[in-house]
Amino acid sequence: MSTFTTQDIQTDKKREAQDDKHLKILSYYQSTLRNAGMFTTLSLAALAAAHGSKPQKNPWGVHARYIAALMFLTLAISVSIQLITLRDKYENIGDPLGDWKWTAPMLLITQLAIFIAIILSFSNRTM
Repeated sequence: MSTFTTQDIQTDKKREAQDDKHLKILSYYQSTLRNAGMFTTLSLAALAAAHGSKPQKNPWGVHARYIAALMFLTLAISVSIQLITLRDKYENIGDPLGDWKWTAPMLLITQLAIFIAIILSFSNRTM
């Protein structure tokens, strides 16, 4: 039969607390990443609706769809920047994000490309 010392028990409790903290950080990161993806998807849907609508019928509706696309994308970019900040905050503290830390910067690059597409689509529609 093995005996555990109080030091072993305290070490196990600290390790469990650290693992629990890492799991909470990772869960928050993934949930927030999902929200950024949802806003990006809504932005693409609004862009598709704006691009496919006929300005002769309702020119204000087309502009409203482009504005909605930009608003959703602005929210998504804001969330992505917060994720990058979170990643940088925890990078030196045991790195709980592991392989997920590259995801937010790649999402931000994608969102910036979509932002350019929205601007180009809008400028082509107004000319």
